[in-house]
Amino acid sequence: MIYDKLKPHIKAKLKENAKEYESVKWLFDKLKQKDYYSDLTIEEIRSICTFGDVFYHDLTQKDIIWGDRLINK
Repeated sequence: MIYDKLKPHIKAKLKENAKEYESVKWLFDKLKQKDYYSDLTIEEIRSICTFGDVFYHDLTQKDIIWGDRLINK
């Protein structure tokens, strides 16, 4: 599942933000249901960035398409 493939620092930040934001729990459920990065919606990728403290301007198009900065391959 994609949840297990998240970069450790992103997963830690998501867990921290889950204490304050209910929508992170929704995101966890989605990430645990999907096996491939390509199965994620733009909304889910945006939420990973928002609640995982990943700055959009640091991501290239390749990073968004393949998830290299978000997940471990």
